[in-house]
Amino acid sequence: MKNTLLLFFLMLLISKASFSQETEKPLHRAGIVVDQDYFLKFVKPSYATDRNYTMGLGLIYQDKGLGGSWVFTPHRFIVKKLFGKMLKDYDVYDATIMLANTTFTPEYLGNLHDPVHEFKRENDRPFASLNVIGTSLGSQDNAGNELMTLGINVGAIGLNVSKAVQTTIHRDHWFGNTADIPYGWEGQISNGGEPTLLVTGKKDWLLIGKRDVNDVGLFQLSTNAEVRLGYYVSTGLGFNARLGLLDKKNWAINTLPMANLVGLTSENKNLLEVYLLAGVKGNCWLYNALLMGQFRDSPYTLSFKQLNKATLDWNLGFGTKIPMCEKKAIRLSATAVGRSPEFNTVSEFNRWHSWVSFQLYYEW
Repeated sequence: MKNTLLLFFLMLLISKASFSQETEKPLHRAGIVVDQDYFLKFVKPSYATDRNYTMGLGLIYQDKGLGGSWVFTPHRFIVKKLFGKMLKDYDVYDATIMLANTTFTPEYLGNLHDPVHEFKRENDRPFASLNVIGTSLGSQDNAGNELMTLGINVGAIGLNVSKAVQTTIHRDHWFGNTADIPYGWEGQISNGGEPTLLVTGKKDWLLIGKRDVNDVGLFQLSTNAEVRLGYYVSTGLGFNARLGLLDKKNWAINTLPMANLVGLTSENKNLLEVYLLAGVKGNCWLYNALLMGQFRDSPYTLSFKQLNKATLDWNLGFGTKIPMCEKKAIRLSATAVGRSPEFNTVSEFNRWHSWVSFQLYYEW
């Protein structure tokens, strides 16, 4: 009789656990990412004077359930054909959709009365802009310490969105801006608009601070390798670290989503996080359409010889996740980001450039 009762209660507990797992709501996330070199003036005014990656804006939505929709049919096809056997022990971790704009300008914004106008234009980077709809599908191994992400970005280079925004900000002196009005946008890469595409494959490994029974940690170190084919042809290898009060499941949160337009969401467990973050990434480049142009002729482009084949990225900042009622939370971060020179013309135009990246998300 005792054995029968014990078996009954054991089955009841198992059924309740199974039911709670089946009815647990998946995590959703919506947010905004803002990249802007202007914010560095509050650290030191001279830091905001160099231009290259000038500004970016991204609207992001993440939902695991989207992975089975028609939007991600190409992702599932590519993953199955190229990585089917490799990912047999992986499950879909998240699906991300991102609407983004990025803007690139030379240090010299243009002055038609300058006698060395053409020299400055031809030896600096060209004006360029990119508008994309970025989608990515992430898969996680059973242990939760490895992630594979496939991203596909479809968009256009050379639309006049960035021209209109930057010209308005400078002309109307938004936020007290006193920068020159840009006169060089008529020479941007693929001026008027040209379709473009990028496919990215990325794998992340958690090296230190791996997931276990205790979800709370103090330090995590991960590494990642990435391949990009399309308007960028390049590879990258990087390391990311987090130090503070951590939820170990969130180790692969993308600290720079505008850089590769892919992201990974966490499991639905509401733990407070407060941490410092840092990262470094080396990149090898064979092609960059925003410097070298695509199919349409552009007035100013850089050659393969002028393209630096290796660049170094770094980031340093802080982040937090603030739990609210039930499964809801606010996640935010602020990060200083830098990149080594991307091209090599004359020495006065070769420069490191930097910006600040802000991220704000609402989770439910």
